Amino acid sequence: MPTTIRFLDTVIRNIKPSSKRDTYWCDGCPGFGVRVAPSGVKSFVFKYKRGRQDRWITIGRYPEWSIRQARREYDALYEQVHAYGRDPVAERQDETKKKNGRLTVSAFIDTYLDLMLLKGKASVREEERVFACDVVPSIGNKFLDEVTTDDIERIQTRILNRAKTRKNASRGGKVAIKNTLAYTRQLFNLAKKRNLIAANPVIEVESLGVAGTRDRVLSLKELWLFWNKLDQLGMPPVTVASLKFALVTMQRSTELRHMRYTSLKLDEGVWQMEMGETKNRNMHRVPLNRYALALIEQVRPYTGSSPYVFGATRAFKVPRKPSKSLKPFGKTAFSQAVRRSRDDLGIINICPHDLRRTGATWITAVGLPKLYARLMLNHSDGERDVTGEVYVQYSYDFEKKRAAQVWAFVLDQIVNAPTVDDVPTLDVLRERVKAAELL
Repeated sequence: MPTTIRFLDTVIRNIKPSSKRDTYWCDGCPGFGVRVAPSGVKSFVFKYKRGRQDRWITIGRYPEWSIRQARREYDALYEQVHAYGRDPVAERQDETKKKNGRLTVSAFIDTYLDLMLLKGKASVREEERVFACDVVPSIGNKFLDEVTTDDIERIQTRILNRAKTRKNASRGGKVAIKNTLAYTRQLFNLAKKRNLIAANPVIEVESLGVAGTRDRVLSLKELWLFWNKLDQLGMPPVTVASLKFALVTMQRSTELRHMRYTSLKLDEGVWQMEMGETKNRNMHRVPLNRYALALIEQVRPYTGSSPYVFGATRAFKVPRKPSKSLKPFGKTAFSQAVRRSRDDLGIINICPHDLRRTGATWITAVGLPKLYARLMLNHSDGERDVTGEVYVQYSYDFEKKRAAQVWAFVLDQIVNAPTVDDVPTLDVLRERVKAAELL
């Protein structure tokens, strides 16, 4: 077959491969050819000279690239070389060198998360989830310095569109937008600090997000319903005990899900969380009132062989051979369980975190100072206090134990009422707490 051919589909399609790589040139188009490998793969190429050196550019594979498409690309390359004296191969090599010194968003996210883990940032796992959900699919393949405000706007739009299809999207997806942009802003702040970008594109974007603050507190009658009807809803016993434990201890579900038997100091009546186990990275000793202790003993036959007090199990009966390898419940397990049970409980708009807020509200309402609630919740006071953080290593066990005792007494008055209509009012509760000399 001649080495110069007419570029027609019938001609190129019928070229048979040989034992070596062959090139066939297009009649009337200098430097425009089709290269045929021994494997049968056919690719359009462009050949030109720079000095004494031959330069080759692969345009694209046939038939994915049609003859018409390849011809247009050839015309553009031919013009660059012969009309403007450019060297496309050298230009592409320079561009590759530049790109090799740049980082994509996905690659830098890995660097950022590794650094945050080293710093012990509490939200790093949530940031990793958010990046994987919306940032990487949108801009992950872009170089850091290529990301524009339009790209960030598209992330917002992506979240809003997804929220339209989800009934449980918090405030129409606007809470997710707020968190996503906050994490992405921190990501690009680090990139700017390392001189990888000139400006942070997130700062210039007007966020459509809103805070996800809730103020829902269960009423006294709703507390009765929650405690007395939860066992009747067909939930696995460990799930029921977990939700009740969240109420009686007022602790975060994340900390509760990862609670280990080794963290229990039952001789002291305390669940001790070390610094790395709490949100604010402060050691926290949670007093266990009789309700909490009873719930721990209730789940021990199911989970006692595993590391986790509330290890994830859907068993409805005590297993003959308890599993030693139970994992913690998933992040959304409790919220999903509560969401499915709202109607049967007769409690509207409830989520697990409301239980924490509810306990703190009612111990304050019956007369305890707000400090006691803050200590039970393990909240920081919002200010940098070197004396308090470094020099005063008092764990406030006395105050927390008092709060736990008061909360157990209040729960006694509520959950042990014969019916929901017999639940005492707040005024009655205050009188009973005062009479019991608990304050």
